[in-house]
Amino acid sequence: MEFEILGAAFVVMLTSLIGIIFVNNVAHDFLEKRLAYLVSFSAGVFLVTAGGLALEVFHVAPSTVFGVMVILAGYILAWGMHKLLPETHHHHDPHCERSHKGAKKLIIGDSIHNVADGIILVTAFSVSPALGIAVTISIIIHESLQEISEFFILKQAGYTTKTALLINFASASTILIGAFLGYSAINFTNLETALLGVSAGFFLHVVIHDLLPKRSHHANKPKFVHQIILVIIGAILMSLIANLLPEPLEHGADHHLDEHATADHH
Repeated sequence: MEFEILGAAFVVMLTSLIGIIFVNNVAHDFLEKRLAYLVSFSAGVFLVTAGGLALEVFHVAPSTVFGVMVILAGYILAWGMHKLLPETHHHHDPHCERSHKGAKKLIIGDSIHNVADGIILVTAFSVSPALGIAVTISIIIHESLQEISEFFILKQAGYTTKTALLINFASASTILIGAFLGYSAINFTNLETALLGVSAGFFLHVVIHDLLPKRSHHANKPKFVHQIILVIIGAILMSLIANLLPEPLEHGADHHLDEHATADHH
């Protein structure tokens, strides 16, 4: 499992270098104009992943009430991070003007967010490879969009392309800290169920507050409808991918519990 987690973490880290495509003006213009639609697509992907995590919580939780409580705790934790560090929640807006000082705050906030991603990765892989892969795909898609936005902001703050890319990569590398913390918590403190619930709540907050298109933000009704369609497409594609993975999401927890039961028997 350790190699799977490290592999997934390094792939996410490499995603932080996506800003290099903006050296090409054609790619820059194409993606900048369609960023809102890509965010909507990622919302659908995250909805399925959050649902998979929530199902696993209710499979391993001692009671439904406990499952609801830990998911709610994760949601509140993500909400608190947003309130205390709004820089972790920058709406993927490439036109957002930032000062040099504001960019530094953004880097700190993004680094903390990536620590949380590392914990979520470990928690998902501890349940099953299928859930771990599904979560990795979701994080990669979200991280790509986030790094695109962050690259724009760092450039606007006066950083060179090379410096912006290096900063993004260094910020993304904090996912390894989260992976270490998550691995330690699960293997030495038996907090898997709690971390799984917190991860599900965290994902739900990201979907609801950061990714889903808001009708109140759109004077252009057709554009809003198109974004909703992309949310649905993202959810359908992620569901298909989940069904093609070695283990279906809903059976991951049962498999994990069976492994523990076998180990105890021996």
